[in-house]
Amino acid sequence: MLMPATLSSVRAYLASLWQTVPKLLLLAFGLLLLGSFTEGIGILMLVPVVNLMSDPSQTLPPWLASLPGVDRELISLKVILPFFLILLLTRSALVYWREMAMTQIRLHTTDELRKTLFESMLYSTWSQRINSQQHQELEQLTNGVNRVGMATFYILKMLTTVILLVVYAAVSILIAPLALLIACAVGAMVLLMFRRIFKQAAAFGMGLTNSNKQLYQRVMFFLNGMKTVKACAYEPQQLDAFVLSQQELRENQQAYQHKTALQQLAFQGVSATLLCLLVYLGFEVWQLGVAELIVLIVMFSRMMPMLSDLQGNAQRLLHMLSAFDDIEHAIASNRQGYEANQSSQIAFPQASLAFDNVSFAYPGREPLLKNRTIEFPLNKITLLKGPSGQGKTTIIDILATLLTPSEGAVMLDGVPLGVSAHHSWRQQISYLSQEPFLFDGSIRDNILWGEYYSDDEIWQTLQLCCAAFVADLPLKLDTAVGERGVQLSGGQRQRLVLARALIRKRPLLILDEATNALDSETEKQIFLTLQQQRHVMTIVLVSHSEQAEAFADKSISLSVPF
Repeated sequence: MLMPATLSSVRAYLASLWQTVPKLLLLAFGLLLLGSFTEGIGILMLVPVVNLMSDPSQTLPPWLASLPGVDRELISLKVILPFFLILLLTRSALVYWREMAMTQIRLHTTDELRKTLFESMLYSTWSQRINSQQHQELEQLTNGVNRVGMATFYILKMLTTVILLVVYAAVSILIAPLALLIACAVGAMVLLMFRRIFKQAAAFGMGLTNSNKQLYQRVMFFLNGMKTVKACAYEPQQLDAFVLSQQELRENQQAYQHKTALQQLAFQGVSATLLCLLVYLGFEVWQLGVAELIVLIVMFSRMMPMLSDLQGNAQRLLHMLSAFDDIEHAIASNRQGYEANQSSQIAFPQASLAFDNVSFAYPGREPLLKNRTIEFPLNKITLLKGPSGQGKTTIIDILATLLTPSEGAVMLDGVPLGVSAHHSWRQQISYLSQEPFLFDGSIRDNILWGEYYSDDEIWQTLQLCCAAFVADLPLKLDTAVGERGVQLSGGQRQRLVLARALIRKRPLLILDEATNALDSETEKQIFLTLQQQRHVMTIVLVSHSEQAEAFADKSISLSVPF
């Protein structure tokens, strides 16, 4: 018996398969039936072929002679062998088409699951994003989805095996029904003996999922903190932790393989014993002819490994389905407050942008903002300043609807900004965080980021952002910046992300200490540029810079109650 949780996982996964590729599943099932039918006919045809080869005058088997239209005088090797060849070629073609259909099912369902998971991550709320664990998500998108793909493979293989076993059973009934009864009884006994391993397979699968996540966590820990690791000579500690995670993963896999190998060994022993018993009974007790006995041996020598494969694939399926459960749980969690459903469109305010009695507290903490009412003048620069921890970043995150206030609202022309319009509102915002984000591509790629602007527009914007250094680079706009922009200095990275924001000319620009890596003179030039952009955008700036206040139209100190 499978555990209830495991049965529900199998049902959920089968439902997911049907929902994703119903037509391909029906096609594969049809090809499976046709292929299995032709294989059964082919095995039955061995009886008259062997009989005719050993004794051309021998009578036909009763099951063949009873078929309508069969004339003994017309049955010969010259007639049967071409038919047998056509049958084998037909089956080979059906197997080819079946394998192609099954491959399409596996690849399509894997891609669809990975896309669904990634989409759920993209459209999850910012609160969920900051509480997520990147190593787990990376494991789910790569190794986890691949394991689900293998689960699809095992399900399709099990379906193939079941249909073939049914066909072989039908053939056995025609030749030696008692042999089939004995084989079924022994097979059922063997499967009952190994029912405990089904339960263990699911547990091993969950252990494998957790071990993979720990290994990914260790790698991500190093990649995110590699500069600190190198600078402080922490390599030995990191290597020891990595080896420990790897050892845990290896031990889980070894334990699972040990159980599986023992089971296969026992099953093969039982199969060999059963085959010898059936040969003896067929020859001495049932007195089968040579042809029938050969076919019986061929069938049962194939059926017993199939039963073993069926049991093994069911076990592997349970081992892999823990990854499906894990991914489905992640998707469901990400879809709480799913932002892809936010379809309302909203225009940028024409008169006022403000907070109205906004309060906010992070879970388990004291309120960071309480009944704050703030006016952000349109087409002006508003500066938020004050000591760290006073809520400056929280305010701009609420303004960008990354965070939702517990009380109060963001007001656009005196109207509360509804949740259904959050996504539309963000399409009108350029947001520069404290850590400039650049990806591994060229300077042009990083500025365009999926949109199109001419090189002239790019150069003009770079000039506004004091990024003349780009013109001095050998490849200019085609210069690779490296992963996270490691080929550039901190100040150069900040100027490039500012250029990316300004070239889009969105009506609201938010900067969270986005100039803290610039020297004093360059920062001054950037602030002058921002002043010149006020006629096309409203700017909200968080900065500890002393000269920022001189360029701001409005300054709000969060160290002072208001």
